[in-house]
Amino acid sequence: MNVFTSIDRLPPYKIPNYITYPRTMSFKAWLRSPVMDASDSKDGNYKKQTCINGDWYTHNDYILDFIDGLMRVIHASGYNIENEKQFKHEIAIFIYRLSREKL
Repeated sequence: MNVFTSIDRLPPYKIPNYITYPRTMSFKAWLRSPVMDASDSKDGNYKKQTCINGDWYTHNDYILDFIDGLMRVIHASGYNIENEKQFKHEIAIFIYRLSREKL
């Protein structure tokens, strides 16, 4: 009996539905917006941590860093993504839909 047919193995976890928040900002505008407003931070070092060459750390920066790390894990595990452009776009849209805009 192998791992995949074992009686003890749990079925894969499926998310039947996820919460999305109402959107007023377009996807492109959201990508250019900062991840956090400086006023939301309780940390005095916030500006140092969220600025890259004088620019704020945007959602686009976050997504690129996230996808880069994810792709390293995928490739290190011996897997490849057939259509990387589509995969990256779907990850970005997923994060966009789950994120909240400042009210």
